[in-house]
Amino acid sequence: MGFEHIIGQDLLIRALKRSLARKEINHANLFSGPPGSGKRTLALLFAQALNCAHPNPPCGLCLSCRKTISGNHPNLFQIEPQGASIKIEQLRELKEKLSYLPTEGTKKICIIYGADLLTLPAGNSILKILEEPPEDVVFLLLSARPWVLLQTILSRCTHFLLKPLSDEDMLALLQTKANLSPAKQELLISLAGGNPGKALAMLSQEGWQEKLAEAHELLGRAENSAIGELFPLAEELSQRDDLQEIVATFLLVYRQKLHHLLSKGGNGSFGLERACRALFKLQEELFGTVNRRLALEVFFLKMRGVV
Repeated sequence: MGFEHIIGQDLLIRALKRSLARKEINHANLFSGPPGSGKRTLALLFAQALNCAHPNPPCGLCLSCRKTISGNHPNLFQIEPQGASIKIEQLRELKEKLSYLPTEGTKKICIIYGADLLTLPAGNSILKILEEPPEDVVFLLLSARPWVLLQTILSRCTHFLLKPLSDEDMLALLQTKANLSPAKQELLISLAGGNPGKALAMLSQEGWQEKLAEAHELLGRAENSAIGELFPLAEELSQRDDLQEIVATFLLVYRQKLHHLLSKGGNGSFGLERACRALFKLQEELFGTVNRRLALEVFFLKMRGVV
């Protein structure tokens, strides 16, 4: 598997290929994006490419690539969090290993998974290495929360941000993995929110109809209840761990209703359009630090045309 199999990250892939072709590899590289966005896959492909002798690396077939894929390359060092953090002892052990010359290939590669979980001493230890980096060492830091990293570490990294996939790219990905009905594809794309790992994880899960049925039931309560009953409903939903999925399903339901209405040439789509706009706004707010209950209350009131 090479870079050509990665869907929806064309700009990032071009940047990686350009740095490889020019042999302009920064000693510190940060791959960031939410869990499931493909950070690990891209980092391992880049690690393969750094020591692959093929004209268009990574080939995935040479001994170096195969050793990297299996995790047995002598010049590949991988650090995972131990418990809730990456500890200073792990970095001390790494620094000792990095002091030796590469035994295979030209680069020693260190992948740090969950770099935002570095303890302060561990972060400072990494920083000291990055301030005076060994010429043959390349760090690949992976993080779902890059803003947590020390600013001094961020400033020394080339940052590769994995963006959410478009609906078209998500559809292309799903079609390579399974033969799904259009309804299931639409629901899966809506629930995954552009996250390929999340979509693939949900492929094997059941409960498609249940999710839609629950969304219809909750929206029915919101549409038909007295205004005063909307506030307890907002409180109830604000406590749900799957609130993002619920909101994505709400949006899918309204989009389907709107599409059906317009396809029949019907009027009265204003209310559905208003609800869709309010849902888009709610989705944006839920990605931040907004008060979830308050955001839901505002959505329900907008949906009912009260505000």
